Amino acid sequence: MTDSYLEWVVEDLKKIEQAFSALESASGDKKEEMNGVFQVSHDIKGQGGSFGYDLMTAIGNELCRFIEKADKVGAGEIAAIKLHIDALKMVIAQDLKGTGGKEGEKMLSGLQQICDKLLV
Repeated sequence: MTDSYLEWVVEDLKKIEQAFSALESASGDKKEEMNGVFQVSHDIKGQGGSFGYDLMTAIGNELCRFIEKADKVGAGEIAAIKLHIDALKMVIAQDLKGTGGKEGEKMLSGLQQICDKLLV
């Protein structure tokens, strides 16, 4: 079952990269493009923990909450979203199961701090 998850998540990571590219290149308020990133991160958030990748769920959740709370979509917000996506990819590339141990805790804490600074 975990092998199936890894296949699914690779596809989801491709989808979130495509959604992010659309966000990066969009003009205007970028709300529709943000929603595209949100939808894929919501899928990732919903599946990870079920297959032993709790850190995927935690990062996906953090990204969803960030997008929901963001008033604007500027360079800082786009950079923060990119960091979340890179973190998701790193979890899979390094096969960090569970919470990812100390590395996972540091990664999640760093993402949370970035989000907190931008959402002030």
